[in-house]
Amino acid sequence: MIYNFRIDRNRRDTIMKRLKGEGVLSQGWGGGENGGLSIEQDNYQLLCKKYYELTSTRIPTNLMKMKLFRDGDILVTPHFPENGTVSIHIVDGNYPSCYVYNPEDDTHLNHVIKVKKSYGLNGNISIYNHRLASWYGKLQWLRLPILPIEQFESKFKEIIYELEENAAATFNLSYIEEYLHEQYSLILHRLKGSLTNISPSISHISFEAVCEHLLVKEGYRIQNKNVFDGKGGDVDLLCTRERTEISPFETGQTILFVQIKKHSGTTDAHAVRQLIQMMEKEPSADGCVMSLADDFTEEACKLADEKGILLMNGGTICRLLLKIMTA
Repeated sequence: MIYNFRIDRNRRDTIMKRLKGEGVLSQGWGGGENGGLSIEQDNYQLLCKKYYELTSTRIPTNLMKMKLFRDGDILVTPHFPENGTVSIHIVDGNYPSCYVYNPEDDTHLNHVIKVKKSYGLNGNISIYNHRLASWYGKLQWLRLPILPIEQFESKFKEIIYELEENAAATFNLSYIEEYLHEQYSLILHRLKGSLTNISPSISHISFEAVCEHLLVKEGYRIQNKNVFDGKGGDVDLLCTRERTEISPFETGQTILFVQIKKHSGTTDAHAVRQLIQMMEKEPSADGCVMSLADDFTEEACKLADEKGILLMNGGTICRLLLKIMTA
């Protein structure tokens, strides 16, 4: 689980000193030197309300969430080590072993959470980085000391992963271009995921239908489907387009043979060979393999390059599809 963990910003120096020296993250509302306000007491909420003259038990009740902490949980501390930054901490042990109450603490930071590792203590994670934009947008409403934020867990884990790979990595303030680029990438990723879940062919809603729709939008006419020669040659879509649609100085038709593969990972050279077999009978035709896969094998790329066949992967198909969807 991941939690937003607000701290007393007026005590940042003390909290930092303890993190670096003792490997603990401190929380307030502990009663100070003689407060005796451990969350392990059954009546902590009422005692805390009375001691701090609070209007309700809302804050002390919220602090009881520390009892939910488990080994490996993530604590996100906004505006720490300084304003405009965020730090990330990994809980060390399950409650109650991860929790310590210090009965003598004049800073009132009596509640102590053991952490096994912290990230961002050098101020190298900006709360204004584009990866954290969705979390920062909600931060003003995350007023209570401890709140679960599982909807943002993947974003913070991405940052943790990069810092594990490169401890010197920085996540600086981002500008609108970075944010929009990330959103565009997310949309493409979701679109490709949706295409993965539809039928390969036959159905009106299929990957083949998507590819056909793209070709028609680019001015091609579908003249035939599923053409094969019985000797290994195969074309899923036989398309034509009038040359005059491109230039008034040209006449006649351009022919395009298309092979469609709803693959994942990589697409091998088989689809390319199927096109080559058919193109040998129609030397003026162009060839294209449209695959949902991320890439093509080295052999497929080499063979396609030799024969002038276009290889279109899933990313390109999604970008073209998004373009005509928003036109």
